[in-house]
Amino acid sequence: MITKRGHKFILAWIIAILFSFLSPLSPAEWLPGLVIILLGCAFLYKTLAPSIPLAFVILGTLAMIGIMPLYVLSAALLVVASGEVLFYYSGEKPVSYALYFIAALFFCLVLMFYTGYYTGLTAVMGVTVAVLLRSILGGSKQAYMLELLGASMAMLLIDDLDMNIDLQLIAYAVVISFGFAYFAYRFKTADITGLFAAALIGIVLIVFADVRWFLIMLLFFVLAMFATKYNIEYKRSIRVEQEKGGARGYVNMFSNGLSPTVAAVCYGVYPHPIFIAAFLGGVATAAADTNAGEIGVCGGTPYLITSLKRVPHGTNGGVTLLGEAAGLLTATLIGVGAVLFGVADLSLFIATICGGFIGANLDSLFGQIFENKGYIGNAGTNFLATSFGCLVSAGIWLAVTMLL
Repeated sequence: MITKRGHKFILAWIIAILFSFLSPLSPAEWLPGLVIILLGCAFLYKTLAPSIPLAFVILGTLAMIGIMPLYVLSAALLVVASGEVLFYYSGEKPVSYALYFIAALFFCLVLMFYTGYYTGLTAVMGVTVAVLLRSILGGSKQAYMLELLGASMAMLLIDDLDMNIDLQLIAYAVVISFGFAYFAYRFKTADITGLFAAALIGIVLIVFADVRWFLIMLLFFVLAMFATKYNIEYKRSIRVEQEKGGARGYVNMFSNGLSPTVAAVCYGVYPHPIFIAAFLGGVATAAADTNAGEIGVCGGTPYLITSLKRVPHGTNGGVTLLGEAAGLLTATLIGVGAVLFGVADLSLFIATICGGFIGANLDSLFGQIFENKGYIGNAGTNFLATSFGCLVSAGIWLAVTMLL
């Protein structure tokens, strides 16, 4: 039985299809944008969600003034409309996210071949961002608006980079990234939001750099997984174990992986070794910090990094000798992995170890200075630390190359 809500999803889907396949026939480039604005105004009184008209007006205006290409506008509408139809009628279960992704990507690719606008990476990034936002927002009233805006802005960003990426490489990146992300979800090291966040990061790394960069990031997640499980019963006894059994969500993925991923994108646009150093330093920082915390907590009473006074377990800024050793070893392992994968030479290896170890200790310092005082949360601390890890590693690489 089709419910009233189901009728609305089908209607939205039909409108999206008609607009997407008729708008290329428009006699004026600005006309489709005007149509979207008028549709947004019409939906003010009867719509799937009150926020939808706002998204329509924003996107329609961007299309009218020539900022947003017609393909991006049409594809974004198809992504959300087709994905939400499949998501709703499949029962809004975990498998529904996969159906959302498949349906949305299928219609994007059909539209791509119909319009002759060959940009597979734009479609893949838009769909992945939309599904990620759906997994994060759930039943929020603003979900549809944010999915639509998020997908369209991601597609616009990729389209503006104007990179000619082979469809085979994109398919390769999607299969590998989602494959490993799915296994992380099945082994409960990532939740559903973490699955799509990890897949998004993986696709970016493979497409803008190459698969070896993805393997280095994967090495970080593997090391973190083992560190999380290390002496877990003792961690539970002192109540410092990871929440949800160590399953990472999108916040953890992005706070640790965003800065290195930006470095990878920069390398894809302008291939210079300094971006390799920044990437490796950021990954090494995230890995060293995670393992220093997970293993170091089993090393006795921690000392505050700023005063060396003893503090309770779980205190932000608390460090132990075991944790420092674990952090240094982990940064070294990331550097070794980079060398074995053929990404790093001696100068990059040295920069990775130094940047990762310093970045991990900066995480403790930022935790004491900012997080303990409530200025930022743990995600903010991690983001700051990995960002500084990128910068420190890049700076050390410059210094080492001048000396060698």
